[in-house]
Amino acid sequence: MSDRPRGRLAFGIAAALGPDVAAAIAPEVERLGYATLWTNDNPGSPGLPLVAAAQRATREIPIGVGVIPCDGRSPSEISAAAHELRVDLGRAIVGVGAGRARQPVNTVHVAVRELRAALGDGAVIAVAALGPRMCRLAGEIADVVLLNWMTPERIRWARERIAEGHARGRGERPTPVIASYVRVAIGADARERLATEAARYARIPSYGRSFEAMAVDPATVGIAAADPNEVAPALAPYRKVLDQTVVRAMPSPNDAAGVIEIARAGVR
Repeated sequence: MSDRPRGRLAFGIAAALGPDVAAAIAPEVERLGYATLWTNDNPGSPGLPLVAAAQRATREIPIGVGVIPCDGRSPSEISAAAHELRVDLGRAIVGVGAGRARQPVNTVHVAVRELRAALGDGAVIAVAALGPRMCRLAGEIADVVLLNWMTPERIRWARERIAEGHARGRGERPTPVIASYVRVAIGADARERLATEAARYARIPSYGRSFEAMAVDPATVGIAAADPNEVAPALAPYRKVLDQTVVRAMPSPNDAAGVIEIARAGVR
């Protein structure tokens, strides 16, 4: 898995910003040279509408949704929504995760198989992975493995598990792209914003276990920069271990201008 060049930057925004903001910032993200634009997905803020809006506002940059919980929406529902929104599947990445499924690995395995059937073989599918079993499964069946809330050291560990899964698949699929969200906040209250978000995730059992395995304070995972010039150097350790480092914007204020400030800081 070391043959693919590492170090590309991607960019991520919160689905709560909405399709209009996604359309407003997407052209600048593309102009700045980011490899991919990602958004997440929440029950009240679905990601696919942002994917469709960002695609209409850009020319070439792939747009990903990472990730849709497959315990809440079936592959047929995801496919129907993508077609209804006229998402260009040739320029989209459809990501799925286990959500709160009782059997997460099996749930994701089945969902990816059904999603490929629903979307067609050309669709690019991402799988969110955190623990060892999901990392191995993602290495076996995904086009993109999307990690989250990991230190560079933990990402190295995840790459090994992903490689094991890919080997288990006996080369039936190409080596997946390994990407990870890296939270980035800028400003006087950046540390507080990062700590608040990390604490929210730490209360989720799977993330709590992951933070414990890393033996780190959750508030230290990510980048809190007082000055925009600090962001690019802080991203360097992540870029060494990832194919795509997704600069996940945590702006203040939470608007297009705040998002674009972080996007520009990432490529300084």
